[in-house]
Amino acid sequence: MSAFTSSLATGFAGLALAATAATAQITPGNLVVVRVGDGSAALSSASTAVFLDEFTTAGAFVQTIALPTAASGLNQPLSNSGTATSEGFLNLSADGQYLVQGGYGTAPGLASVVSTTSLAVPRVIARTTISTGASDTSTALDAFSASNIRSATSTNGTDLFAAGSSGGVQHATLGATTATQLHAPTAPTNTRVVQIAGGQLYVSSSSGSFQGVAAVGTGVPTTAGQSVTLLPGFPTSTGPSAYDYFFADAATLYVADDRTNGNGGIQKWTEAGGTWTLQYTLAPASNIGCRGLTGVVQGGVATLYATTSQTSLNTIVSVTDTGVGAPFSTVSVAATNTIYRGLRLIPSAGTFVSAICFGDGLGTACPCGNSGATGNGCASSVNASGGNLSSTGTPSIGADTLVLVGSGMPNSSVLYFQGTAPVNGGLGSVFGDGLRCAGGSVIRLGTKNNVGGGSSYPAPGDLAVSVRGLCSAGDVRVYQAWYRNAASFCTPATFNLTNGLSATWQP
Repeated sequence: MSAFTSSLATGFAGLALAATAATAQITPGNLVVVRVGDGSAALSSASTAVFLDEFTTAGAFVQTIALPTAASGLNQPLSNSGTATSEGFLNLSADGQYLVQGGYGTAPGLASVVSTTSLAVPRVIARTTISTGASDTSTALDAFSASNIRSATSTNGTDLFAAGSSGGVQHATLGATTATQLHAPTAPTNTRVVQIAGGQLYVSSSSGSFQGVAAVGTGVPTTAGQSVTLLPGFPTSTGPSAYDYFFADAATLYVADDRTNGNGGIQKWTEAGGTWTLQYTLAPASNIGCRGLTGVVQGGVATLYATTSQTSLNTIVSVTDTGVGAPFSTVSVAATNTIYRGLRLIPSAGTFVSAICFGDGLGTACPCGNSGATGNGCASSVNASGGNLSSTGTPSIGADTLVLVGSGMPNSSVLYFQGTAPVNGGLGSVFGDGLRCAGGSVIRLGTKNNVGGGSSYPAPGDLAVSVRGLCSAGDVRVYQAWYRNAASFCTPATFNLTNGLSATWQP
């Protein structure tokens, strides 16, 4: 059993309740949590006021943003049920610019709000701009009638996706009043948390034979007729209760489970050979599960933040995954007559670039057993650890300082290139003596000559990555380095590749 160690006084929650509505920038590196209730009355199944509370990861309160409780112009009110524990989840848009959530288009106080029809009470998607704190609630949909809208996400703040307890995963655009169900009714229509990770749309469910996380179509589809495919290895029989989830990388997935029977908490799943395997479960206590989940990976180690499953006085907790039994700390405790639901860690500049697609034997196998070291590409003729691609700077259209840095390669020619999509969901596929990670539409950024096994792009005189790659704000691009390798090594091919990098371009 993991032990709680408190990192702040519970008075911070009360401080959050006392704060007035704010429209200030949300600070990168901080946590934002959905709070339901203002503390003035006991929570019930009636529609209830919703707030976004911002904390540092150490638990210091920063500000509160109140979602509207009345219509104003095109904006609708947004509320959640006070007692429906399966809703109120929060997402970060794929371009990193917005927080996205779902709710009901009615003022606080409407009894049994979940059972209302979407004709009488539209289901609203809120989009809050991180740089300003301003919320847009103009998207009021006809979906999820007489049922929960549980979560929403977006690629770019305009294309919106939502999931709920009926109707499955839906797509709409900002300001719309109608939505399109993306998949057939034979797929799970009772869905929970929709999310975009690594350029793929996912949804969680604990309905029927879908007991975990599933991919919706290929990439991020916006049209009907998509398939929903449970990740291989996840259970197909009832028992688990999966909610939010966090991809630490393409082969490591953490899933929040709200069971209180000793099986709940944060599950760690890893992928190998196309199959996902549950490694262990981290739990704040044997009788406490988790629902909201977010995290960050630094130095190959994941630090996770979650909201717990209690129906009152629940908490935001944190845990660094050092292995089985890793201890939890309390970040914040919800005040009386309030509850914490979904949460997201706002990425700092360094988190806009992440390493993907490794030849270290944990994902797609290298072509002839030539696994490299953790975080690198497949082993080469001169380096058993494999080549590595890292970066410095920030992928920003307005101030592009991104530099791709290759190391651990032979002193040969190397091509730095960009793709619009990760290959095989970010796990890569065999190509020459290594794995190809960057796919879709490919642009050759530039060719260099390695010195001391390394080089970089851009060098002085080269076009910036965003210019050469024709990038725009919100684009997610994949980068990799292809290099010459000895013909006598591994396969008959004369080339190998580094690991990949996924970058989300900022304004």
